[in-house]
Amino acid sequence: MKEIKIIETPKVTYNNYQPLKRVAAYARVSTKLEMQSSSLALQIKHYAKVIIFNPDYVFAGIYADHGKSGTTMKKRDGLQSLLKKVYAGHIDLVLVKSLSRFARNTLDALNIITETRKLGVEFYFEKENISSLDPAIDMLFTMMASLAESESESMSQNISWSFQKNAQRGKVPLQKCLGYQITKDKKYVIDEDIAPHIKKLFQMKLKGYSNQDMIDYLKDHNIKTTKGSNITNATQLRCILTNEKYIGQLTYGKTYIKKINNDKATMINNGEKPKYIIRNHHEAIVDHDTFNQVQEFFQSKKTKYTTQKDNPYNQFVYSLMHDKYLHWKSKVPNKPEYDLLENEYKRKQGTPRIYSKTATHVTRKATIALARKFSELEAKFDKQVAKQLNNKPLERKLKNLGNDLKGYKDDYFKLIKKTILDPADKALIKELEDIIISKSIEYVRIEDEALPQKGSTSRVKEIKKAIKYIQLPMVEFPIDTMKQIFDKIVIADQENYIFVINTSDKPLTKEALKKVAEMNPLLESKCKGKNKSVEFVNWKIVIT
Repeated sequence: MKEIKIIETPKVTYNNYQPLKRVAAYARVSTKLEMQSSSLALQIKHYAKVIIFNPDYVFAGIYADHGKSGTTMKKRDGLQSLLKKVYAGHIDLVLVKSLSRFARNTLDALNIITETRKLGVEFYFEKENISSLDPAIDMLFTMMASLAESESESMSQNISWSFQKNAQRGKVPLQKCLGYQITKDKKYVIDEDIAPHIKKLFQMKLKGYSNQDMIDYLKDHNIKTTKGSNITNATQLRCILTNEKYIGQLTYGKTYIKKINNDKATMINNGEKPKYIIRNHHEAIVDHDTFNQVQEFFQSKKTKYTTQKDNPYNQFVYSLMHDKYLHWKSKVPNKPEYDLLENEYKRKQGTPRIYSKTATHVTRKATIALARKFSELEAKFDKQVAKQLNNKPLERKLKNLGNDLKGYKDDYFKLIKKTILDPADKALIKELEDIIISKSIEYVRIEDEALPQKGSTSRVKEIKKAIKYIQLPMVEFPIDTMKQIFDKIVIADQENYIFVINTSDKPLTKEALKKVAEMNPLLESKCKGKNKSVEFVNWKIVIT
């Protein structure tokens, strides 16, 4: 008879370890008053200490907004940075002092809570003792957020009512104005040193002096803006010459704030709200006749250009000559060959015209050349991208900082394990806490700096896909595809165009755009110009 011996698998007991949570905190104060600045610093230090010295937590950063209202989320850079990291999967738990610190806008707050809950990310509101992962708190969250939002709206209405009542009595907030000084009791008094030059400007305008003549006059007499900078362009002159304050008049309520899709927008007041015109508010510098003649001159010289607001080139072409983004303007109706790319106001004095037909022609040539040659350029493209996305310097910084942190933490935990602490030990513990908090915050800051570079891989894939998607020969110019490839077009001058491929998810600043002309190209060539003054245009494609 068979004997069967059963050898059971021994029961293995595992320690009940939970994975460490990556924890961040969010803090906000609504004004930049010194008292609130101190409050923000205390919030940051409190949460840094709570997270860093908790053995179950991994410190993921403190994100803060200083002097930002809770009614809108888009303008809160600290919150946006936090959410970006949350959606990227780098945070498990966010600590917030209170619901009101997080948001006063109910819809925005609930949307964020709903989206992050799907990701398993928890927001914990300390004051209310509420966790966002508990679905039962949605109603409570809505009620509390609505109350906070109502309180904010009520406060805003009270402030608006107060300003309107003051305006009815002729009391309005005063802004700095060239030619006037503001007294302690909030009144305009004429600045006798500057006022004669303001009068002179109005006279020069009526006598037909050019903008440059007036700019030179102000420079010769060392007349600067209220912020202390030089007056250098026609826009600044126009602001002076159309300012009603110089005839002793103030208008309160030219604009008003309107809520659109839970965002606040500044609107021009065309009768929707009360407007208060206060005549004889202060002593005039310029008489009414002179002022009115200058206004009539501006009205008669109004540009006949029409701006195509929805044109795809708007805010896409940056001119180093204008030092501004350009907009597509139609000079002659139904004759696109005369269309121009100009800045928001008037063409900067001394700069040549940029014809849109030339810009379109050069862009088309560069796009076709890139698509046709990309199979042989792809290795060079990858090499330049790798150079741009080089993370090694940041990784070295993180490694060195991590080693420093480990040393400080080892010293700290050795000290707190001592049974008896003398005053010197206590002082050293406090000093080590401050060092560890400071270096931990710096460590996360560098980590966050590396995040966009890690997220750039998908962006690079999208760019390469868009390039390969272009069909040759090109029958119609694929403007949408072109904008997927090029982040900006930079016009150095009439004869030099630079097409910028941005491999990061960070928007290019004006300072960055000013440097692209000196960068090594991925591809460069030239093509014929489309207007008589420019025979050839040089173009190049660069990667940032």
